[in-house]
Amino acid sequence: MSQTVTVRVPDDTAAWLKSAARRAGRSVSELGAGLFEEARRASEFSQIEFRTFQGERHACLAGGLRLWKLILTAQDYDMNAERTAAHFDMPVWKVQAAFRYYEAFPDEIDAPIRELRSMTFEELRRRLPQIEKIEIDLSGSDETPE
Repeated sequence: MSQTVTVRVPDDTAAWLKSAARRAGRSVSELGAGLFEEARRASEFSQIEFRTFQGERHACLAGGLRLWKLILTAQDYDMNAERTAAHFDMPVWKVQAAFRYYEAFPDEIDAPIRELRSMTFEELRRRLPQIEKIEIDLSGSDETPE
């Protein structure tokens, strides 16, 4: 459910909002509501800010690390805050701040993780042309072929 709220802003802010909405292909109302929601979340969750990457807004730790990247890594460490903090060389309390945000908004963070995990190597190569595929035999066989 949503409600309509009227907000009076200075002329230059209104002009910026209209221009930003046009560039984003969104209505002024949609963009304004999104910015209000980001401001609310940033005020409720310490160390969280929002930034634009390739035209999309992402929740980040203060300084720019996208939360979905941190959570993706944390999942490899079974959501262990200490090990995740060591991986990123950051204080544990910052990782815990990211975990608290993730607990509140898991769908927002899980969406880009699902997208990345479903990506094929060819799709990844289109985005990262310098990537190379390395195959490793994990069968445990020490025999050398003749």
